[in-house]
Amino acid sequence: MFEHITASEIAGFGVGALLLAATLYAPKIDSFISISQRSSLGMCKRCGDLKLIACSSCKGSGTIKGGPFNFILLEDKSKVGSSSSCTKCRARGHFQCPECSKLSQA
Repeated sequence: MFEHITASEIAGFGVGALLLAATLYAPKIDSFISISQRSSLGMCKRCGDLKLIACSSCKGSGTIKGGPFNFILLEDKSKVGSSSSCTKCRARGHFQCPECSKLSQA
């Protein structure tokens, strides 16, 4: 079955797999590096002393766009392609940082 595959093709598949893995894990690696940099500078590890963090549902925009590739289940198919306000953050796009709010209350 694999008699006609060359070493260059195998190397190409390996490099492609490494690039795919790097692309998938880039956000996690980036967050790890930023947390370590913030802690070494004496800043809040979560928000970097901004006192606000972006909403994870709407990514800080305050609206959630409905569409075929966003995997949002809509009851009414006429709403596909429209946007609605985020219910998690109440359309603000951000929350107060829980780490900084603990320090200010103490």
